[in-house]
Parts: sequence; C-alpha cells; structure tokens
Amino acid sequence: MDSRKCLLIEKKCLVFFQLILSLIIPFALMSPAMADEDPEETADPQSPVQFIGQVSDYGLDLDGDGLYDYLVVKFNARSSIPSTYFFTGDLSVDLGYHESKGSTAHEFRTLNLAKNYTYLDGNTSTVILNFEGGRIHENELNGPYEVEISLSNESWGFGRGMEYTTEEYEFVKFEQPEILLSGPVRSKTQALELVRQSAAEAGLNPGELKDIDISSERKGEVWIFNFEENGTHECFAVEGNTVGDIRHWTLNETATKKTSAIPFLHINFTVALLVVACLFARKFPVQITGQKAAVCQTKRSDKKNN
Repeated sequence: MDSRKCLLIEKKCLVFFQLILSLIIPFALMSPAMADEDPEETADPQSPVQFIGQVSDYGLDLDGDGLYDYLVVKFNARSSIPSTYFFTGDLSVDLGYHESKGSTAHEFRTLNLAKNYTYLDGNTSTVILNFEGGRIHENELNGPYEVEISLSNESWGFGRGMEYTTEEYEFVKFEQPEILLSGPVRSKTQALELVRQSAAEAGLNPGELKDIDISSERKGEVWIFNFEENGTHECFAVEGNTVGDIRHWTLNETATKKTSAIPFLHINFTVALLVVACLFARKFPVQITGQKAAVCQTKRSDKKNN
C-alpha cells in the first residue's frame, strides 16, 4: 500500500466521522431531554408587565337560569415593552395542611385553566380570564378559589405574574355553558353535530356520549366530546367550524390525525453514539499512521536492497 492509498483511506475515515456527527447532532437538538438545563441558567427573565389597581371576580350567567356559566377574573395591566402577552390562569382550591407519611403537606387541587392573549403597551388595558363553570361544578368544592396567573410573549416566558383569592362561591351555582364566549364553534349543539358527521365519514360508531369537556386554548375555547362503546373510548376535539377541523383519537391508542409519530433519540443514547464516534475517530488515524510508517519503512528497505 503506497502513501496515496493511505491518504485516501484516511480521507474516507474523516468523511465517515463527519457523517456520523451530522446524524447525531440534529437528534441531540431535537431530544426533549435537552431541556433539562441548570435552573440558574434558565431562570425567567424579569417581566415587563405591571398589574395596575385591584383585581375583581364575578359569576357570569349567560342564559339567565340563575347558574354561572363562567367565573370571571378581571384585572388591568400595562407593559414597558409593547407586545402581545399570553396570560394563563390556574384556578385551584386550598385544601389546607395534611399529615402524610410522617410529614405535613400543603395540598391544593387544580380545578380549571383559562387563557387570554392581550396586546399591552404603556397604556393600561383590561385583561379577562374566563374559567368555565362545568369544571368547577364537577370538582364539588366551594370557594374562595386561588388564582395563579403566569404570562409570556412570543419570545419569553416570565413565570408567575400574580396571585389572587376570589370571593366565596358554592360549586352548585356553576354549570357548563351551552354557548362559549370564544373559539371557532360557540354552540354546543353545532359542535356535537359536526362531531357526529365526522364520525360517520370515518365509518365510526362512537357509541354513547359520556361527557363533554371544554379546553381553554390560545385561539379560544375548544369542545371535547368523549364517547364509549363496548369499553372503547372515542374522543373528538372541535378545533374549527368544518368536519375537516375535527381531531379524533381513541384512548390507549396512538391513532390521531394531527399527532406526529416522529421518534426522538434519548439524550443518553445520543451521547453514547457521540462518544463512540469520537473514540473511533481517535483510534483510526493512529492505525492509518502506523500503516503509513510501515509502508515508508518498507520502501526504505527496498531502496537499500536495490
């Protein structure tokens, strides 16, 4: 083997090593485990949002039947950095302190989430969070309720922005609304009709309607219908005003229209591949160098003999 062949082998090894790296690095970047960073390095930046004045709450009865469809929390805010801000309210009940396994624990139960996005600048704007009443009724816990509000914008998450305690309420005074305050489909009747059309087009017999849930999303509220037939649970989320905007999934299965099936490598496996590649890259050039030295020594011996 002459020096040109040695160089050619070494070049091929370098190309192979670069190929391994090009495959490993994208998976490492996509791995969810990469989010496990040092808390000190990922601390929330200081919030530019100021909460102005008093916070208030009240029950909202949309249909006049004497029951609240929503628990409304209202406050004023402004920001030194003009932007659209996303507010997420966590509604919970303080269950007090309890003894558990020899230690005392402070227990809270989350009842519902509500979301809102509002453009804020230096002027004071009103922000409203609407907690749907059905979840409050289902949990069968009376108020006062604890509200924790976190906020973010398109660039940053600012963590918890405000805490608030509501007035006292009885859970029996709340009900699930028939008409939503926001979202692509406000009417429960219209949403259910779209779901049944979607099921028929897919050749499904979803069975008995077990319960209806309302999910609070950034784009508005979304109806979620849960059916059961012979132990099989079929779920439908109304994410638009057409049958094509219905998301369907079967519980305990992965079949869903809008769920990605792309697997990600675990970070430990990714690091292991990287280590193997590096060891291979260190070892192989040494072997090549040894081969080149042997070839050169053979050539010198041949010249002397000639």
